Amino acid sequence: MLRELIVEYGLPLVFANVLLESLGLPLPALPTLVLTGAITAAASLGQGPVSPFAWLPQLPLIAIVAVAVGAALIGDILWFWLGQRYGSRVLRLLCKLSMSRDTCVARSLDFFGRFGVRVLTVSKFIPGLSTLAIPVAGATGVSFVTFLFYDAIGCALWAVLGVALGTMFATAVDTILAWLDWLGRGAIAVVGVALAVYVAARWWRRMTLIRRLRMTRIDIAELRALLEREPPPVIVDVRREMGRAVDPFVIPGALTLRDGDVVPQLAALARNRKLVMYCDCPNEISAALASEELKAHGFADVAPLAGGLAAWRAAGYTLEPLLIDAAARDAMQRMASS
Repeated sequence: MLRELIVEYGLPLVFANVLLESLGLPLPALPTLVLTGAITAAASLGQGPVSPFAWLPQLPLIAIVAVAVGAALIGDILWFWLGQRYGSRVLRLLCKLSMSRDTCVARSLDFFGRFGVRVLTVSKFIPGLSTLAIPVAGATGVSFVTFLFYDAIGCALWAVLGVALGTMFATAVDTILAWLDWLGRGAIAVVGVALAVYVAARWWRRMTLIRRLRMTRIDIAELRALLEREPPPVIVDVRREMGRAVDPFVIPGALTLRDGDVVPQLAALARNRKLVMYCDCPNEISAALASEELKAHGFADVAPLAGGLAAWRAAGYTLEPLLIDAAARDAMQRMASS
């Protein structure tokens, strides 16, 4: 059944699957490339089903790669444009759709901050990174030509690898397809169970992290009341430096930290000083992790801000533009052009 589907609708199937994955849907396209490459190789050697009306056996493998690259670039260009136009709002939307919503932005910003736009050459090999790294590139000022150069290389490497794996292991793939044909509808059940187990494992991992970081939050009204007292609390922005570059605004008076260990950067503060940590990630994960670390080092009164920067902004309170120093600006330019 699957074999016949790929034989008859190979290129459209590859195009649709790759495009949908590049747009952010959880539909991995690499298996489709492997299967299409394997069936094409087997058919061209006379090992697969050959029909006078089936165009796939005569289809060059390079055509599969070209279609996959074209579909991937269409989706990637769209996300790049959205990142340029909407910045951090696009990242928040993507994280709401992600199964790793609590850590997805932080991970993507770490990769992009470390390797710059060159990360696009390998991002499609790292689950979840490609969809987020591309709008980050747009939001941080990477030029379209630079983005297209590195992204096209990454798309080509990914598509060639998928088709090459299918060609190399055509016999093994053919055996698997025969087994799936024998199972019939049972194969769909097996795939469904595997997908359910995967989703359940990711959900359990997320719930475990949230339970571990369950602690008292401070809401916006409480923070406003605390700011009227003497001494006011120390507000700390624990977003990644790349995250602040994408959204260069802070709560007035907030301390901004460099990426890395939080404790040494706040070591000069009294251990009994009230600290309010905020970030821009779901469930205040970064702020909660920083609070947990500070409490472990003797800071007695630390709490994350519920809703983070987004809640402050939504409440209509003033935001302070972030003045990026020359060194940070130079680093951003290097990452955008590297």
